[in-house]
Amino acid sequence: MGCVRANWMAPPGRVVPSRFLGYGFPEVATTHNGLDEDFRYGQLAIEGRLISPDQFDAAMDRVKSTRRPLAEILAEDGAIDRQTADRLTKALRRIVRDERAKSEGGLHMKKQIGGYKLLRRIGEGGMGEVYLAEQLSMHRTVALKILHQKWADDEEFRKRFLLEARAVGKLSHTNLIQVFDVGKYQGLYYFSMEYIDGVTVEDLIKHDGPMAVEKAIDIAIQVGEALTYLAAHDIVHRDIKPANIMVTKDGQVKLGDFGFIQSAYDSQLLQEGTTIGTPDYISPEQARGERNLDVRSDIYSLGASLHHMLAGKTMFAGSCSQVMRAHLEVRPPQLGELRADLPVRLVRIVEKAVAKEQIDRQQSPGELVRELEMLKIDVGTGSGALPATRSGILNVINAEKERLAQTEKLVRSLQAQRLALAVACAAGWAAAILLLILHLAGV
Repeated sequence: MGCVRANWMAPPGRVVPSRFLGYGFPEVATTHNGLDEDFRYGQLAIEGRLISPDQFDAAMDRVKSTRRPLAEILAEDGAIDRQTADRLTKALRRIVRDERAKSEGGLHMKKQIGGYKLLRRIGEGGMGEVYLAEQLSMHRTVALKILHQKWADDEEFRKRFLLEARAVGKLSHTNLIQVFDVGKYQGLYYFSMEYIDGVTVEDLIKHDGPMAVEKAIDIAIQVGEALTYLAAHDIVHRDIKPANIMVTKDGQVKLGDFGFIQSAYDSQLLQEGTTIGTPDYISPEQARGERNLDVRSDIYSLGASLHHMLAGKTMFAGSCSQVMRAHLEVRPPQLGELRADLPVRLVRIVEKAVAKEQIDRQQSPGELVRELEMLKIDVGTGSGALPATRSGILNVINAEKERLAQTEKLVRSLQAQRLALAVACAAGWAAAILLLILHLAGV
């Protein structure tokens, strides 16, 4: 089974783990012509959580003694399967090609792309770099996402990049990042979107640790609202995770990065059995490489993200393949044991969202949102205040109506059962009395 991580490639200039420094990385004095490439290959494998630093150390000792490529040794030892080893090699070649292009005057040297003036680089996603830019015609600040030059000639990545832009450009929801424009300039593919002045949920967890219950619930509710909207448009996001959830300074949540949405293009872009997404939050059916996912896959990923928010760590740890296998086979750690202050109902909601079988999860984002809204009343600073938004209040009212309707249905069912039992008992007593009378009469 192939495994494609949404964020597994380290951007150029990323700090190298200390173990690499012991070997003189990246300025390696070596007698093996490919050793520098082996070090970089190892760095990608470690940052992609395909191997551990200890596995790298042991493999590099063999590289030095045998002068064989690191990829070959890792595959031979079973640390990485052959298919993944080949993909990692191709990824490294793309990175080297991109660095060569930049050294010759690449994207970072440009000051303007189309009608956009580049101000500064603010991030990098799975397929492109993101710049803070000024849209000259509108005199507004935007975020400009540009497809990596190394993939500009790759039809698969180019199609998926354009798919993301065109699909999201048709959407409009308060909890989705708005796309304004898509285009091509001197061989570069790009699209502009609203600039969000905020931080990702992943950054919040890294900086502050486990989130306050009410804050985590509020973020999950807003993502759930976005998923409800996407589901209405027959779109499955397939990469819900804290890194793709932005929070503005006023607490508004924005879901972004639609590079892996499910669409009609999938049959053209993906080979059978290929898995896309981020292993830490991937649903079991997605990990199996199933096609035609539905919104319940996103519900699982949101549940895994909510677990991360509340526990301060992901549900499972290990290599890419180990984590994916755990989503398929291993029961998640008990949230209530990891954090004693969590409401029991919240723990149950998360457990339901990350159930292995789709039928055991909430069947729609709306159902999940209603459960969280009802819980929010109980935990909201102890005041029991209603949600602030009209939709939130309506969700609570509807959830309460459903609860009352179910209770009334149960009561009617019990009453009917009791009536039937009473009638049966009365009939039994009547028959017994009749038999007794007949017996006394000698009939």
